[in-house]
Amino acid sequence: MVLTLCTPRDREILRSFARRIDPSDAGAHNNLGVVFFTKGMHEESVAAFMRAYELDPKMQVAQRNLEIAYFNTGVYDRRVPELKERLRVDPTDRGARWHLGRTYAALGDTRDAMAEFLALHEHHPTDVRAVVQLGLAAKSIGDLDAAQRWFERALAMKPDSAAINFHVGEVLYNRGLNDEALVALRNAVALEADHSDAHYLLAFVLGDLGRHDEARAATKRAMQLNPSLGRAEANLELVRYDPAQYEAVLQRRRERQEKALRETPAPEAGMPAHLGLGLAFRKRGYFAEAVREYRLALEDGEDRTRVLQALAELYLLKRDARAAVEVYDRLLADNPGSPKLWCERGVALHLEGDATGAADSYQRALATDGRHAASLNNLGVALQRAGDGDGATRALRLAIGSRPRFVKAWLNLALVLLKERKLQQSLDAYQAALAGDVERHVAWNGVGRVLVEMRKFDEARAAFERAIGDRPAYAEAHYNLSFTLSNLGDFAGALEATKRALELEPQYVPQRFQLATELEHEDPELLVDAEAARATRESATAPSFGAFSADADVTDALLASLVRDADDVAPYAEAQDQLARGLLEGAIALAERAMSAGGDRASGLSVIGAALARRGELERALGAFCAARDVDATSVAAMTGEARVLLALARPGDAWRVAETLATAAPNDADALVICAEARVRTGDAAGAMQMLDRVRAMAPARPDVLKLCGDAARAQGERGVAEHLYRDAIALDAGYAAAHVELAKLAAERGATGEAESSLLAALDAVPTYADATLALARVRRESGRTREALPLLVELLERDAANPDALVALAETLATLDQPVDAEMALERALELRPEHAGALRARAGLFHAGVGA
Repeated sequence: MVLTLCTPRDREILRSFARRIDPSDAGAHNNLGVVFFTKGMHEESVAAFMRAYELDPKMQVAQRNLEIAYFNTGVYDRRVPELKERLRVDPTDRGARWHLGRTYAALGDTRDAMAEFLALHEHHPTDVRAVVQLGLAAKSIGDLDAAQRWFERALAMKPDSAAINFHVGEVLYNRGLNDEALVALRNAVALEADHSDAHYLLAFVLGDLGRHDEARAATKRAMQLNPSLGRAEANLELVRYDPAQYEAVLQRRRERQEKALRETPAPEAGMPAHLGLGLAFRKRGYFAEAVREYRLALEDGEDRTRVLQALAELYLLKRDARAAVEVYDRLLADNPGSPKLWCERGVALHLEGDATGAADSYQRALATDGRHAASLNNLGVALQRAGDGDGATRALRLAIGSRPRFVKAWLNLALVLLKERKLQQSLDAYQAALAGDVERHVAWNGVGRVLVEMRKFDEARAAFERAIGDRPAYAEAHYNLSFTLSNLGDFAGALEATKRALELEPQYVPQRFQLATELEHEDPELLVDAEAARATRESATAPSFGAFSADADVTDALLASLVRDADDVAPYAEAQDQLARGLLEGAIALAERAMSAGGDRASGLSVIGAALARRGELERALGAFCAARDVDATSVAAMTGEARVLLALARPGDAWRVAETLATAAPNDADALVICAEARVRTGDAAGAMQMLDRVRAMAPARPDVLKLCGDAARAQGERGVAEHLYRDAIALDAGYAAAHVELAKLAAERGATGEAESSLLAALDAVPTYADATLALARVRRESGRTREALPLLVELLERDAANPDALVALAETLATLDQPVDAEMALERALELRPEHAGALRARAGLFHAGVGA
């Protein structure tokens, strides 16, 4: 095939075309992939073919094109090793695992695909997409029983999914179970009336059942929804350029697969044959082959204890708890005094959900060795699950006393203390965990969570950013950063952080407790949910810390500083906890439940308002806060929330009235005074704002947000030098304070210091890469300094993240007009006015275009 290299402008045109095609049209994506390929845009062609194949897995043309694009362009050779390296560094990297599995599946390497999706399912058991992919993989190799089991498991996780109901119906139809298939397909179309494939398959099922009139109606409906079902599409195919090319690709793939099957790892030196070969397989992740070798080792009479130990550990790695316990019992019959074996037996039971049996095994380990660190750590986790926070704390402190650099125990202790609301002790434990060289992202995230509870949002933001810096794909830290930015008033940044978190993990999964083992060749990640069971200490089935003895002096010394909290849990504490973790729906549901049970309505409505505000539903949030004030006009939480929402809605006058009442009601609340000061600045009362901020600075002299707001007030009074000094002071306290960098850039731009302005804006974007205001300001600086073409990519990238940003659309229109592209500029303005008809900037820009003769 002859490739035609295209210019940067050609590439932009093609990408623009890609954004305009029907996103659900598999044929269009396939044909676009061919165009990309012929233009030498190989990465784009692979993405288009992959999208076509995902939309229609039966489109063999798309699959063949994908194979050619992957193997003949070097994309496969670059992408697969890159994904494997990411997984070597972080086996829990969801994005890498997902893309590697999808790549294998699309290329027909079903066995490799299933291995990746099984691993993804183990690390993320709530990921319904991985379960669906396992069903699709099983179906592709003809294992319909397994496919049905996977799809039904996915359906149990997400019963309202039309797509999963369709997959269940398709498998049932292929198995000849028409009546059951009919039920599943009717569920699919009931959930999604426009699901053309479900209607189309429904017609076949109805036809097989002799219900021909209904079958014709279903076929007609399917064709109306997707006319391509009734005609042959002209899907372009790369092989038409070289008829021998596809067979050559297939041959290379067959050779690669055969080579992989032939590759057998070399046995470990110095070990009996089967035991050594089993270990070699185990290290490469071939667990089934390792089990086979260990069983052959037993048959051949190799060292029984070593083989059984290896087999038990392997079952533990496979999460096959019952098999592991059975082998550990055989080992313990010969060696009942081994704390290691008892501990690992407990871990197997723990992973199966038997916390009581697990605790018994841990106690048996500690009866042999009272300072066995792994058993103490795991017992602490079991006690926390049973509701014994004091016992859990005591066990974990003993584990740390036995092994001071035990990072898992430090993290578990910090989480227990956080749940017990012992914030300073929890913070100290997380900071101690940072002294280790592993799990630093978890520790930084924990530091941030504690600081949020302490209302130290600026410091919390820095901690979450450190966590993300250590592991960019750490979804929990992105969720927590979103909440923190929202509290700091950076709603755009909060929305971007939430979007990123959702891309990484659709559900918020908070820090979990970590079980410890002493496996010789691995340190597996064995996680247990952090939600404690509802059992009480008096429960006969709950494990007891008192079942083993420890040195009384050691215990007393470790626990001397602990003070038990005896306060009752506030009615909305659980809802507030859900809100703090980003679980907005849960927070709303718990608040409503607490109100139904007689809880204070003003407090409950304030929680609901805060959740709605974080979700971006500002008008609904405002309604909730107003309703809360109707119940209790003096509610500080309701007034705070209402004032913040009004400021976010650009209603500073209304916000000022609420904020003044708030400042009177809470004269010593620094946050309340800051909100009032911001409202005064926004309504033109800069002098009054400065007076109020002087009071805040006396209470909290080192708050960068207060210094930044002082700068805003000084600037409003025309004191630009003072404002610049205050912005720099704020940045000195928090180098990543993006809003202060942006305001400093504005001052620099006003005095013509373009280079200085650009440096400040780049610093803002370095701190918060998704900060829309900084991006817009940087684009403006570059456009006004004659570098318009450098402004264009900034705006395109911003709109790719947030296509409904009217300010970005107006800026794009102004940039396009400067580049003498008035028609495209007018289209951008029309879109901006569709989103916000009263947008002043869009109206001014459109008037300027009309004066220039466009659209007349």
